Amino acid sequence: MHTVGLPRTCLGCTNVLFFILGSAGLVICVWCAVNTDFFRDVNYNITRANIVYDIAYFVNLKIWFTPLKSIFIPIAVIVIMTSCCGIMSAGCQFKCAAKSYIFLVTLLSIAFGWFFFVSIIYNIYTNSPKINYIMVDSLKNNYGKEDDMFTHIWNFLMVNFECCGVHDFKDFSYTNWHKDNLEKFYPIQCCILSNKTAMTPMFINCTLTAQKIEPYIHTEGCLQAVRKAVIANKTKLIMYFVLLTIAFALIILFAYCILRGQPLLGSMAVNAPILPFRKIKIEGPKPHPQQSETSLENMIFADEAPKRIVKVVSASNPFQTFQYRPMDYGDRHIPQIAPYGMPVPPMHHHNLRHVK
Repeated sequence: MHTVGLPRTCLGCTNVLFFILGSAGLVICVWCAVNTDFFRDVNYNITRANIVYDIAYFVNLKIWFTPLKSIFIPIAVIVIMTSCCGIMSAGCQFKCAAKSYIFLVTLLSIAFGWFFFVSIIYNIYTNSPKINYIMVDSLKNNYGKEDDMFTHIWNFLMVNFECCGVHDFKDFSYTNWHKDNLEKFYPIQCCILSNKTAMTPMFINCTLTAQKIEPYIHTEGCLQAVRKAVIANKTKLIMYFVLLTIAFALIILFAYCILRGQPLLGSMAVNAPILPFRKIKIEGPKPHPQQSETSLENMIFADEAPKRIVKVVSASNPFQTFQYRPMDYGDRHIPQIAPYGMPVPPMHHHNLRHVK
């Protein structure tokens, strides 16, 4: 049987990884926000990798009027805060950090699930008018701008899903892109390509003609093409959703184990009396607490009751005292001490012990 060390190890390693990723993303976004050219030159001279240019270009893209780096910076900060809470709860077992970690992970998971699975996948699957309006508006107002994220999303959809426009190629007639390219009816991404990497169309003048277009361009709209792909892969999407839910549940259980200081199965069985594997702890009588041996007054004897000792002082001779234990014979044998100057009432002398 494992101990609470297993949840601590798994949670600690996971959050260290997310902390590294969040820190790297934050550094890249802040660096590009300050000076993109300096970021590009320094990192390319060190790594000699073309991905440096792609990263610098990507974080500077815009969604409407907001650069992606302005969106990624607060997201990276939240990821770093969440991972720090997870590391402190796993390493130092801080309960406040574990509670904060559970709250932040739940909040991020709900936000991601709602954005990806509900706002995008579910609306496409149900052919919602809302997703249709968003696609038409982004194609009309944002497509064609080099630094706009929607341009790259549309190009990716048209090339990989082999589609054109929202419903067909005629959607480009009302776009800002067509106003800047009056000689073209649609972009080259709508053409059937012989080489997708080099963007080489099968017919060179594909974008310049609108007649007899079936052999040269994709006639299906992207909304319908993406919807067919979602319907065809709905089993995989459901499996991904289930796996992400299980991963979220495990993370929350690990944090809950640290919060309670119990192993994984022990924490799961605390509030589940119907589980067959739960062990019921039967508590016996609690032993007497260990008392200090330095004082007789703090000692408790299990075999006999505490003794009460009464000291009796003779009224006629104040220097003569007696010790009396009434527990042996009951409280009725407790002697009555007379007021000062009066004789002591008679008592049973066999119950008195003379003290010198």
